[in-house]
Amino acid sequence: MSEIIPIVQKSRKSEKNTYKWDKLLHECEKRDATFLSVDAVRNSLLENFDELVENGVAFEFKNRDFDEHLEGGLEARWFAKIIKACGYRVLAEFVGTDDRFWVHMLSKEVHYFGYTSETVPKNENSFYMVPKSIALDNEEDIDTFVQNTINESLIGKPCLSSTFKKEVDQISVQKFRPGQRLELLSYNNSQEIRVARVQEVCGRRMNVLVDQKDYPRELEEPDDDRQAGNPDAQFWIDQGSFFIFPVGFAAVNDYTLIAKKDYVEHTSKIARAISKGEEPPYHENDITFEMLAREPIDAEKWSKLEVGQKFELLDPLSQQFKDLHVASILSFCQTNGYLIIGMDGPQAMEESFPIHVDNVCMFPVGYAEKYGLTLAPPDNFKGDFNWEEYLRKENAVAMPLEMFRPWPEQERMNKFEVGMHLEAADMCENQLICPATIKSIHGRLINVNFDGWDEEYDELYDIDSHDILPVGWCEFYGYKLQKPKT
Repeated sequence: MSEIIPIVQKSRKSEKNTYKWDKLLHECEKRDATFLSVDAVRNSLLENFDELVENGVAFEFKNRDFDEHLEGGLEARWFAKIIKACGYRVLAEFVGTDDRFWVHMLSKEVHYFGYTSETVPKNENSFYMVPKSIALDNEEDIDTFVQNTINESLIGKPCLSSTFKKEVDQISVQKFRPGQRLELLSYNNSQEIRVARVQEVCGRRMNVLVDQKDYPRELEEPDDDRQAGNPDAQFWIDQGSFFIFPVGFAAVNDYTLIAKKDYVEHTSKIARAISKGEEPPYHENDITFEMLAREPIDAEKWSKLEVGQKFELLDPLSQQFKDLHVASILSFCQTNGYLIIGMDGPQAMEESFPIHVDNVCMFPVGYAEKYGLTLAPPDNFKGDFNWEEYLRKENAVAMPLEMFRPWPEQERMNKFEVGMHLEAADMCENQLICPATIKSIHGRLINVNFDGWDEEYDELYDIDSHDILPVGWCEFYGYKLQKPKT
């Protein structure tokens, strides 16, 4: 089996007890395993590398054959091509040889085509050197062989371009930083928004917690409040999560805010400024509306939404993500694109929450039946549920199809197949990212099984969810990948 070369990367921390994909990567060489591609899961990183992790793409990579003979930081490099992509991990082959190896495409040892020749005048420490397996055949005129290889095997072929290095460097430029504050929907009581602070940042993901210094009450123990700040607490979410809002959101939208008096007064000033079209008086550490901006919803399109319209919901506050639920629009927020929604039943208002209409939780009436999923009827509903009869009885209409997230192109949908491996954040315990496998596909929703766990723990993810990640995401960021249950 081909060598699996460790990633060279400045990670946020070193995780010693993380799961490695080595066994399945070797099975992939024998075509016994398949992996979700990078271009299937868009925007899993802060930069888009979709077109760079494809079969046939050429790049420069460190040639380790001569390490024992090189001193003073000298580094030999040679050209390689991607033979098979498995997430961010690829099986590559040195050009002109049968020498194969597994490398992470975002490793610091991966360079764009031409990097060495362009940097030699400035950097005398790198040079092209053919692998040992073909070195003896070409030792009399190495320079000519290098040039012939470039002309015959690389020029005009797909290669990493010079923008690759800039894009990789850009990944480490975080949009948010520890210490910034925002507003966080309470996990235990969705009728409340609390002040929270960013504790850690890892790519698009942030550990966001409620700090005692910002909270007017005594915080509960972590077992009772997942978002409560304490040394062991973790509440990791994507920067586009429905849980987070900019400073001032609650005040602008008259939503219940649990905060200290000075913060309430501060956000009241922000709300007044926004209503007058003035510059809001943010503090230095405030996460603003602009920082969490969403695409504005056209007024004409927005006017097609009405209170009482119904849809199917993958409840983001649930402790299980296997079913869809009957739900309704309950009211509208002042902030463009936001509405208050809730699952039908006697607790609809008590369990309602604000969410932007462009989300990965809401689906049209009839979706569950069409794609073979269970639709949970409203609490206290008796008999067999039927949408046509229910709408007539409630004197209600379905939410217009055009108001849901645009349907993905079929080409992208085809990139998801049963049996593919990926990394997935557990939506019930969102600090855990686990090795997982696609078990079934239901339209734009995929049913994901966490490797080693029973099917009762399976979860449904929209293909646009930021909680599904290509293999190699955790390795790149130094985030712990849980080991499969045994």
